[in-house]
Amino acid sequence: MRTFDQKWILFGLVILLSGCGGGGSTVNDEPENSEAFLQPVSSSAELEAAIKSAFTTPRPSDPSPTTDSSAAGFSSTYTQEPNVDEFDTVRYDGEYLYVAPRRYVGCCFLADEPATDGSENTGTPAQSSIRIMATDATTGDVQVTSSIPLEENVTVQGMYTDASSLFALTATAYYGSYGSPWADLSVYVPERLGYRVYDLTDRTMPNTVAEVEIDGVFVESRRIGDTVYIISRYAPDIDGLIFAPQTDSEIANNQAILANVSLDELTPTITINGVQRSLVDPQQCLIVRDVTETGYPVLTNITAVSVDDPTEFRNVCFNDNSFGAYVSQTAVYFSRVVALDDLGRTGTRIHKFALFGSAASYRGSIEVAGVSWRGGQADFRMSELDGALRVVTTEFTSTSGDSIDHFLYVIAEATGGTSLEVVGQLPNPSRPTPIGKPNEQLYGVRFLGDRAYLVTFERIDPLYAIDLSDNSDPRIAGELTVTGFSDFLHPVSDELLLGLGRAESGALKFELFDVQNLASPLSRGSIEIGDNRTYSEALYNRHAFTYLAALTGPDRLTIPIERIELSDNLFSSRTSLGLFEIADKETPSLASIRAVGELSIDPSLEDDQYFFSSRAFIDQEFIFWVRDETVWSANWNLPEVLNGPF
Repeated sequence: MRTFDQKWILFGLVILLSGCGGGGSTVNDEPENSEAFLQPVSSSAELEAAIKSAFTTPRPSDPSPTTDSSAAGFSSTYTQEPNVDEFDTVRYDGEYLYVAPRRYVGCCFLADEPATDGSENTGTPAQSSIRIMATDATTGDVQVTSSIPLEENVTVQGMYTDASSLFALTATAYYGSYGSPWADLSVYVPERLGYRVYDLTDRTMPNTVAEVEIDGVFVESRRIGDTVYIISRYAPDIDGLIFAPQTDSEIANNQAILANVSLDELTPTITINGVQRSLVDPQQCLIVRDVTETGYPVLTNITAVSVDDPTEFRNVCFNDNSFGAYVSQTAVYFSRVVALDDLGRTGTRIHKFALFGSAASYRGSIEVAGVSWRGGQADFRMSELDGALRVVTTEFTSTSGDSIDHFLYVIAEATGGTSLEVVGQLPNPSRPTPIGKPNEQLYGVRFLGDRAYLVTFERIDPLYAIDLSDNSDPRIAGELTVTGFSDFLHPVSDELLLGLGRAESGALKFELFDVQNLASPLSRGSIEIGDNRTYSEALYNRHAFTYLAALTGPDRLTIPIERIELSDNLFSSRTSLGLFEIADKETPSLASIRAVGELSIDPSLEDDQYFFSSRAFIDQEFIFWVRDETVWSANWNLPEVLNGPF
């Protein structure tokens, strides 16, 4: 594998951005930095001109990366980062389940309506309300406490809950996580998103506190403390406008239309409890410095909402495209694919916005070689520790015999906090050993404190253990080669790592790694599940993975399992919830993973053999399994006895 003496482009600028919707604007007192990629908007006219310029300037298409073919009494929603909550369609607080209706299958049609493309819809009828269900962890009983009705055109993308409120993120459509589809601007024009907040002081009668609609498409959200951050995308929907015009006639067409278009028509609105206002304050937005190179007729918005007062908000926007977003406790990082040179090499542009309660502050931008974001669980390729971003990228090349290079960068704010810079990377001239053998793809990635674990695969599975204790000198400390690969990595303890992926046979596989000696990781055993037709949602969605760390005794975990079976030349699908335990984690040399059993639904009780979403929660000796919107329960020690449906 080639090593790469990386050359990077540094951009930087600081501007404290707050004040939209909930207080006065903040004046930008920072000196202008001519090297910054994003610059603050100085007036409404400048923002209007920037948006219009994106409709009247030829722009090359975005490059696409080349590819080859918690110790507690109950478990809750799995998250990438501690203290950074993630929205999901099912929530559990140890007493109540909150189950949102599954209105949309993918992005295209309602589950209880015909498919828009004319194909047959086999989904089961969807619920029309958010159900609040009381649970009894001593008996496994589940009872509906109340229901929150929703209009027919409202889809719940996910929820946050606490002791006194439910925060539901809504949208008219959802196109999934950031990734390559976001390169096509037309897919999200026009749509609406929003949120509903309910007072749960009396769960038998939830009370609506706020009902909000926003122009644009919902793409991501996180909750940190009492602030919910909502990331959305907006592109103007004006009759006759041509996105990414290329010819003189297309440019002339757009210029004629835009001559009579105001800024209000080019920016999104927000409607709070029936009162409409602008989402965007031009003084709280940034624009690209060189619109001829990178301008987009799109605004990416970061909207901060306080759970304590959800009728107030603060919004920051910028007019660059983004394919990915990673959120730490202190910052949000946006990434997108860019062309690095005229030779077809691709890279990743990263923008950093620091988060301070309801305020977001632009801290700078940078471009590095390789692509980081391609959807799925790729946000695990980024992690922040003590203000430094660690990111893994992949570059596909035309090198004979070795067409894939992987890089690891440590990126920090430069002195003074006005730009971003690479402070460490792998490989480098001092440490030229490549990450991965020739032609190996990158699968599971997990940053844990000052360590990183990377799994690459072509025919075998090398697990790389990387020491990040010195940001300026990251190093490959050790590696382990086993068969198969891991898509998803979970920390059992500081000394044990669990991998979920596939065995050499193609079956699902759990592998337990002993990483107490970083220089010499070991396997402590594996379990294969099914065959090469066996699948689990947890491979690509961490919320389908349930883990409960025990204070004493074995840790418990579950994953949904879907088996495709062939009988009489007909394929059928059987779904279950697999139960597993990790024993002796206190002594890594003795630790092991074992299968306990499966929750399996009698086919006669299933409305549909296919399901789209599985969530499970472990509370004391019971498991509550939510399969789409239907709830089942079982005792951990008697998984064959299923209670429900509820």
